[in-house]
Amino acid sequence: MSAADSTPETPADETGDLPAVDAGEASADAPDDAPVDAPADTPPAGRPEDERLGAAKELVAAGRIRDAVALYVEILESDPANLKARHNLGVLYDELGRHSEATQQLQAAERLDPDNVDVLTNLGTSLASQARFHEAEPVLRRAQRIAPDHPEVRAALGILHFRRGMYAQAEPELRWACEREPDHGPAHYYRGESLNRLGRYDEAFMVLKRAAELLPDDPRVFYTLGHLHDRRHEPVDAAAMYRRARSLQNP
Repeated sequence: MSAADSTPETPADETGDLPAVDAGEASADAPDDAPVDAPADTPPAGRPEDERLGAAKELVAAGRIRDAVALYVEILESDPANLKARHNLGVLYDELGRHSEATQQLQAAERLDPDNVDVLTNLGTSLASQARFHEAEPVLRRAQRIAPDHPEVRAALGILHFRRGMYAQAEPELRWACEREPDHGPAHYYRGESLNRLGRYDEAFMVLKRAAELLPDDPRVFYTLGHLHDRRHEPVDAAAMYRRARSLQNP
């Protein structure tokens, strides 16, 4: 992807572009190729599916992501048409960086419920994270037709435009999402980066300051803030931002 300034781009999926629906937040420390271990104390297979789904959600909340993945896999072995298990497993795979597996699960969920906006949004996001832009856009446009005012859909479209280098198209979509979801960290980050690459540095600075509050562990936010402080001739603040970015990259 081309850039309008000197800010280097890191892979856009490192922050997890969209929050997982029903699945909770995956641990950022989990390695992409981590083996799926058998859960140490997950419910036995004989328990009702709704209880096992609840248990999987609790495992995610506790940071036991591999255990949650294993439990979702177990549920699907006995009930392949379980939409929540398919969708949530796909979301977790995506957050773990296992994008091909995520897409497979989310496509299976789409076949089970073709008009499910959350499934379509996460499927489009998964495809976009693999640079499969021509596949991602029609999926996200279909989600938008179903739910025109859904902030996650608009944010996903904005992030897709950003990844394609279409910053002028990305910014208004992301601005719309930020206005309706003031705590949407990825929307603020990608909007700030879009403004930066459009040369609208003062606006970018303000938006990225908010992104830093929402995404305090994302080194990319602080690196770009350092770049913008440099443009404002604020070397001390710029150095502090660069140090923060380095410390987050190498904890």
